[in-house]
Amino acid sequence: MRQVKIDPEIFYVQKLYYYMFLVTLTILSAAISLLFMSLHYALLLLGVGLCLSYISMIKKKTFAPPAKNITARKMAHEISQDTSPVSIARFACQLYYYFHESDQAISLLEKFLSSNDPLLCSTLGDILLKEGKPKRALYILRENPFALVDPLLLATQGHVLKQLGKIPEAVKMYTRSLRIAKQNGFPHSGAHWFTQKLLTLSYMSSIHHSLADCYYLLEDLSAADRHYRAGNLLLFDLSLWRNCPHTSIHDAIKTKISR
Repeated sequence: MRQVKIDPEIFYVQKLYYYMFLVTLTILSAAISLLFMSLHYALLLLGVGLCLSYISMIKKKTFAPPAKNITARKMAHEISQDTSPVSIARFACQLYYYFHESDQAISLLEKFLSSNDPLLCSTLGDILLKEGKPKRALYILRENPFALVDPLLLATQGHVLKQLGKIPEAVKMYTRSLRIAKQNGFPHSGAHWFTQKLLTLSYMSSIHHSLADCYYLLEDLSAADRHYRAGNLLLFDLSLWRNCPHTSIHDAIKTKISR
């Protein structure tokens, strides 16, 4: 059974929480050192610990998924308590990413598509895109009444158009998504407010990078470089920073559109 890759936006938030966990251990160790040894040793331990924590975060490539039986019990409890569109979207994501049940996830989301919830619709569009059905995804996304006013729906449409090779149209979607996101933010995913803040920064960085890819394909290197840098500034993890590729533009265009 094939492995479904977690979205980079989610992976970045996981890395940040991993870093904060390591930093917490470092601070506790420094506090204990301060009590039983000296201030100088505590500060040294704190500095070394913070550096090692950051390096560990940068080098972290994967996170083990939760045990399936625990996830299944949690899913069953949550869905029995809450059947809102946000909950359904989260449930479908767990089906898709943890249990690799793509057909069930798609069927579930389509069943509740009439709610017109932006998060639910964009989740469906994203899964369809990953499953190699970009045209179907685009049709569903455009049918949503919030298609041109919700930043997440706009960004997902941009991803689909980019994969279809419609680069100028993708640029319009990404640009509009960024503008609205700065004003209104992204739809709430049901996560804790702090996680939601981190996800917002992560998604905005991803959109900047996607927009930069589009400008690169359109041979507007100055705009591409500007958006690569804008996306990088929103990321604490230097390993996720991106810059203008040095390969031939024409080769990149052919490769991208032929996929």
